[in-house]
Amino acid sequence: MNIYEKIRMFHNIYFKNNFFIKKKTYSMDGEDLFINNFFKHKIGLYVDVGAYHPLELSNTYLLHKRKWEGINIDINSLSIEYFDFLRPNDINLNLGVAKKNSTKIIYFQKNKSPLNTLNLSHAKKIFSNKFKKKRIKTKTLTTILDKTKFKGKEIDFLNIDTEGNDLEVLKSLDFKRYKPKLICVELIDHFNPDQKEIKKHKIYKFLVNKKYQLVWSGHFSHIFKL
Repeated sequence: MNIYEKIRMFHNIYFKNNFFIKKKTYSMDGEDLFINNFFKHKIGLYVDVGAYHPLELSNTYLLHKRKWEGINIDINSLSIEYFDFLRPNDINLNLGVAKKNSTKIIYFQKNKSPLNTLNLSHAKKIFSNKFKKKRIKTKTLTTILDKTKFKGKEIDFLNIDTEGNDLEVLKSLDFKRYKPKLICVELIDHFNPDQKEIKKHKIYKFLVNKKYQLVWSGHFSHIFKL
């Protein structure tokens, strides 16, 4: 990103959002309001996998404004440039998160999109088989955390929005060493699901097995607490 693009981004995104457009919520369905209230006055650590953007559709921006520390991870390099510019004190990583330290294929149409994914079957659905491909390094979430200054530290909030890859991200975390107090995930194959349908989902079963309980539901996102 050159200096002119940074200036334009600052004006169009940061300046307008902070000085002209006063918003109470930055997430899709108000998830951030629940999250912000859940932690009340605590200042903690968030980890955002599939972070996409430091302001738009962000479940962590309200926490960032409260001086929380954060790790933001995304498969889109442009997204990480945005985070480097607007959240320079966070750890911002252009990586995929998977069950193994390896490489995977990104399926995408545009560099800046919340829909880019590592999940081929999901890409075929949302992009109607019209997508580009490129490779990216992947690491387990445990490996990523272990290589930061937060190694062994308690995670207060884990946000996962990886377009069909959320369960793999969860499975890549060692819950014996890192057990987030609050987790927000997407159940992408259910739109406004009822409680009976949610309980059949693999992610729901995985988290309940880890002693989490569902405390909030939106159109796609669902929040679990320990």
